[in-house]
This record gives sequence, C-alpha cells and structure tokens, in this order.
Amino acid sequence: MDTRKFFKFIYAIYNGYHRNINAMCDGKLDIEDWGRVLAYKRKGFETCAFACYVESPLFRDKVGIYYNRLKESLANYEKSNWFDYDFDINKNRRTYFEQKYHIIRKREITLACEFLEKLLNEPKPIFANDKESDELSHYNLDYNEVQFKSIYTFLIDGKYLESTTSLKDFIYCFSGNGNKPQHGLKWLGSKVNLALFLAELCNNEDKKWEKAKNIFGVNGLAQSYSNTAYKKSSKNPFEGLKDTL
Repeated sequence: MDTRKFFKFIYAIYNGYHRNINAMCDGKLDIEDWGRVLAYKRKGFETCAFACYVESPLFRDKVGIYYNRLKESLANYEKSNWFDYDFDINKNRRTYFEQKYHIIRKREITLACEFLEKLLNEPKPIFANDKESDELSHYNLDYNEVQFKSIYTFLIDGKYLESTTSLKDFIYCFSGNGNKPQHGLKWLGSKVNLALFLAELCNNEDKKWEKAKNIFGVNGLAQSYSNTAYKKSSKNPFEGLKDTL
C-alpha cells in the first residue's frame, strides 16, 4: 500500500510556511504556481486516500485522525483575522503574501475535508467473492426474520445503525442468508457500543472481531471491549437484548 501522495499533501499543508512566504516575497516563488502545486497534491491525496481506505482497515483510523486535524485547522481559520482586510502589496508586502497563502491553504484544506467527510460517511466495501472472504462477511446467528427485524428496529430507533440500512443486508451480515451486499453496514454509535453489541449478540461466534472489521469497517474492537474501566463505569445498552428475542 503506497501512502506517499496522502502524506505529501499533509506535509505541504503543515510545513514550509516561512520558507514559502520568504520565497514569495523575494520573487522566487509565484503564489499562483504554489496554489496549483498544492491543488495537484490535494488531488493526489484524495486518490490515494480512497484507494488505501478501501484496502486497509488500519488506514481508516488514520483517515479519521487527519480529518479531525484538518477540521481543527479550519476552525482556527474561523477565529483568525486573516480574511478581514485587504492588504496592499506595496505597503505590506509580506502580509499581502501571507494572506494569499492562507486563502489558498484554507481552500485546499476545505476541499480535502469535504472529500474525507464523504469517504468516512460511505458504507464500507464488503470483500471479494472467495470462500475465505465469504466466511468473514457475515455472522451465523440462527434467528428468524421476525427476530432479526426486532434487532434491526432496536438499532435503527436507537440511532446505532444508519437508518437507510436495508433489512436484507442486515440479515445477510448477521446470518449469511440472502444475497451478499456490495457494502457493509454503517455503525453510528461509539466503537465501545459496537463492541458491547457484538459481544452480547455474537459472543459464541469465531472471529467475531475480524468479521466486524469487514462488515463495519471498524478496527480495534477487541481492545475496546477489554477496556474494563469503561465497562465498570458505563451501562451496557444491549444487556439482555438477546433474551428479548
């Protein structure tokens, strides 16, 4: 997995500020050229982010981390005064180029954030068609359709599961019955709640955390579940759910 284009854009956004401003002031770097280069790197960043996001569950965590970092940068811009005034290049040469720099930088961060937000909100692609991936694409719960619908409704009403989720897709992911969907399921609750839900419903399943990584695109659930400090201090909203079926 080649992540270089992803991190080239991140590096360009967060490094070289004074070097670039000095070069612009000295006439060694054209501001419009710099903007075009940054836009080119951002497009490479998007292509790379999509490819690696699909390929690696571990990389998905990095996408979330850098999305939050970029969003924080935008929030800082909202609190700044960089865009409140027009600067004259002849009177405030350095400030003029600094403002132009921030206008371009903010634009590219905004576009990158919009792309990552769409990527994070997309249901996760769900595997190739081979025997091993089929086995890891669903749990093997032995419930009837009425019972599955009861669980499904509980999750939708509790805003744990995306409301547009198909009941048929849900039933496949937890039983293997029906047609294999193109995408996995989108969990809206916390990672810990997902771990608690799966431990309650699928406790006897082999590879339940590995299956969850494929179905929900969420990694690190075993660690979340073993966080005893959390379990001791928080109520399990899924406790007894299986007994109601």
